[in-house]
Amino acid sequence: MAYITVVSGGAQPVFATDVLDGSIQSNVGNFGGTQYTPPTPVNSMGPKLDFFGVAFANAAGNGISTVYNSANVNGAIQAVLQVVEQTATVGIYQVDNTANSVNMSMAIYPVNEYTALTLQAAIRGLGTNVANTGIDVTGTTVTNVGFRLATTLTNPS
Repeated sequence: MAYITVVSGGAQPVFATDVLDGSIQSNVGNFGGTQYTPPTPVNSMGPKLDFFGVAFANAAGNGISTVYNSANVNGAIQAVLQVVEQTATVGIYQVDNTANSVNMSMAIYPVNEYTALTLQAAIRGLGTNVANTGIDVTGTTVTNVGFRLATTLTNPS
């Protein structure tokens, strides 16, 4: 099988979708014969994302696992996604069938469109009867969990 020996370039994508200057490397160079690439996450599949964990809870602060069962059309999950997508785009989301500390995760863009507090306020604003499901989300908390690749065993949340 024929191949072309690469003599220049690096492991960076052909296009840089998340930067204005066209380069996602800040200090690229050849140091002692070794190509140096800063530890910059590369996402060649789309825009940079903000990652949030949502812990659904009612006004009393009790965790809600029934949100999982309201993922149908016109359900509570659709209402949450629609309120977020009034100003941002949900790129990825997952809803867990638990009442753990985080039972919905979402990645949204553009970055900095929401903070944890503004996203929390938007979701809480859905009230005590989200999409006529009887689900109260007024005690919901949101955290900016960031993105990480798993390097150790973690407990599901």
